[in-house]
Amino acid sequence: MDKAKLYTLRWSAMQIARLSADPKVDALALSQIEILSQLLEEPVPEEFRPPEPPRPSLHPEEAAPEKKRYPVGERKLWYPEAVIRTDIKRAAQGEYPKAYPYGAIVHFTAGQYTKGLENAVSAITSSPYFFCCISTDGKLVQANPLNQWGYHAGESAWTIAGAKCNGVSNFLVGIEITNPGRLEVHNGKYYTYWDTSHKQPIDAKKVRVIDKNTDNILAGAYLPYTKAQETTLLEFLLWAKANNPSVFDFDYVLGHDEAAGPKGIGRWRKNDPGGALSMTMSEFRQLLKDEYKKRYG
Repeated sequence: MDKAKLYTLRWSAMQIARLSADPKVDALALSQIEILSQLLEEPVPEEFRPPEPPRPSLHPEEAAPEKKRYPVGERKLWYPEAVIRTDIKRAAQGEYPKAYPYGAIVHFTAGQYTKGLENAVSAITSSPYFFCCISTDGKLVQANPLNQWGYHAGESAWTIAGAKCNGVSNFLVGIEITNPGRLEVHNGKYYTYWDTSHKQPIDAKKVRVIDKNTDNILAGAYLPYTKAQETTLLEFLLWAKANNPSVFDFDYVLGHDEAAGPKGIGRWRKNDPGGALSMTMSEFRQLLKDEYKKRYG
């Protein structure tokens, strides 16, 4: 059947779904829309997609009910809530200029993500490029102290402390988050980039689709970070600021897609965290500032 006929059939099913008041007819029409979209090798039209999964809320009353407040200015080099794994310590490239990061880069591992802490440990073990990783259950693994830096941002650029920096790894700590990365679409279904045989589609109800480029987020399909991951990310960054407030600056908490994207190097080289994070990085920085003010004044 040619595509013109498939489009006609899908249009008819869409009209039925719009006009019918019978749930059974609606369900049948939606099923037909999904099948026809697969035959057309296109995503299901936005109007007829399954509802987006609830985004993890970072509202402080929900995400951090304990409202942890650490002593200010302790300048510790190990996060108190971290799973410390000095047995997988990576070779450091050097020490930060002020023996502490100015900020952070938010990444995703673009790798395995279904085995919790095991995946976070494995991600650090298998790469020489970063020292911290957050698992799907919210455990933050730290392998090196916070005065040491390793490559994690690659080709990147940002203005830090008044100077344009080409390469930000030696100024900002890399926070990796276990996640499969931006998903691929095949016959209307979503797959990890390594599932080249397309045998294990990801449940569409779990996928977040970004229809157009928004701030730092490149349009596409993403598996959202878990609520536990976002909560740990927030708590770690709040602690990092309180721990050394004269050095750590929320304005330098960036997405990899900022420093290695159009805002930094002028083109999309990286797309993390993109739509895996439940908000843009600009919104996330503002959330950090607002919550820090509530907790620390």
